[in-house]
Amino acid sequence: MSSELRLWISTAAALLLAACAAAPPPKPVAKAPEPPPRDWVAEIRAEAAKLPSHIEVLPLQEATVEDLRQKARAAESAKQFEQADATLDAALAITPEDPALWQWRAEIALAERRFEDAVAHAQKSAAIGPKLGDLCVRNWLTVAAARHEANDAAGEADARAKARACPVPAPIRM
Repeated sequence: MSSELRLWISTAAALLLAACAAAPPPKPVAKAPEPPPRDWVAEIRAEAAKLPSHIEVLPLQEATVEDLRQKARAAESAKQFEQADATLDAALAITPEDPALWQWRAEIALAERRFEDAVAHAQKSAAIGPKLGDLCVRNWLTVAAARHEANDAAGEADARAKARACPVPAPIRM
């Protein structure tokens, strides 16, 4: 066999082997990660704190309820929302007409993306609580956030209008 023929056979064999080799699988198309859910609670609390209200209505505190509030605060800080909600539920068993506790439960429900519960708790707080000040603002901003998540633009706008009506301006002194 001539060297040219051997070279031709070797080249042909190499080409055949290369053609038989499996191509690497295509790389999967990377999906963009979903953005984290909006932190409605932080937004609501910050917005309520910025509004210029010069009145605040605070209910009298019971010692047992205050202990439960501290436990709920710690659980919420640790993002243990179920535990925070259960603790607030225990506090409401002692003081069922405390609008601040109902609003807090609404915010916990919002953090857990339980929007119907958030609306129900915020509306309960609004019904029994003061119709002005920081708590009132938080009630209606919570409802607005839940309506936003439900794509209910009219409901969101209505709740935001109610929130804007809550602050009380300082009296004019002359």
